[in-house]
Amino acid sequence: MKLSLAAAALPLALGASTVNLRVARDATISYNGIMCNYDTVPCTAIPFGLQNKVTTFRGNRDFERVLLGFDLPTNKPTKCVLRIPKPSDNSGPNAPGYALTVSNTDNVWDEASVSGYNKKIDGTLIGSVNVTAPQDTGSIDVTAACANATNYKISLFVDTSFPLISFNSLQSGSKDIFTLDYTF
Repeated sequence: MKLSLAAAALPLALGASTVNLRVARDATISYNGIMCNYDTVPCTAIPFGLQNKVTTFRGNRDFERVLLGFDLPTNKPTKCVLRIPKPSDNSGPNAPGYALTVSNTDNVWDEASVSGYNKKIDGTLIGSVNVTAPQDTGSIDVTAACANATNYKISLFVDTSFPLISFNSLQSGSKDIFTLDYTF
């Protein structure tokens, strides 16, 4: 009888588990030559963490990226998918869809103080997704980044082809934020 119970439990032990992880840290990083605060401070020097929105923007002189940080379980992943929420803002109600790219970057940053001055723009491209309508969601497989995480943390840059896309940040209190589906 003991053998039968052990054999019956085996499929349960081998089944995959998926957890949905909310972003633990997020910020907008400005990389540009534009001045802020009434033309007194370079925008790249200003930390844009701890705000209700994160923004990605590509203009002629302005360039902003979303920076995301996740704390991961100690289990090695078999699949890890970044879930892109609906934008909280885009460049108008008739705006077309957009493309998002995701790059892996280092974890050396703090949400309250990270800026374009202290966070390198370096990153390794992981993937991209075309979001066909401005209010749609999307997903990008980031399994390789999760599998190679340092100290069970990953950081990701999110960039867009569209001029301006904003998302709710962790500080917004919204449930509609960046998340990871982490399968192990």
